[in-house]
Amino acid sequence: MESAILMKEYDSCFLEMRHLVTKILPSFHIMSIIYTSCTLGTMFMLLPHEQVDGSPVPTLVFKDQPTAFHAFLISIMFSFTGALTALLIQHRPRIERFCRVYATASMLSALAILLYATALCGFRHPPHLAEQKIKTRMKKFTIYW
Repeated sequence: MESAILMKEYDSCFLEMRHLVTKILPSFHIMSIIYTSCTLGTMFMLLPHEQVDGSPVPTLVFKDQPTAFHAFLISIMFSFTGALTALLIQHRPRIERFCRVYATASMLSALAILLYATALCGFRHPPHLAEQKIKTRMKKFTIYW
């Protein structure tokens, strides 16, 4: 009698865990895309900007690259929209799958644009010139004891 009750509890616990894994694990990927796109979008809006052709462009990574910055923002917006749509339309599997792929591709393109801009930013100044600039700035702010 007790073994039947234990088996029934085990089966219900197993079914509950299976339901959690089948529902939460696939949405974890989409939730991470939503969080990443919100974080990146907010972070790049808080960085120092300069006006290029009437629109603000962050000077840290996308200096002299306004088209790359705008492509980055569009990719971030598309990834957020695709991921949110995939979460909201779970009763239509074909549309949900399309939105997942759409969100993933947009996030990958946004990260590729960010890596491209970062690489160009790193190669913009030769290392010895950057070191000289850092040394002159440090001389300005040296505190003598």
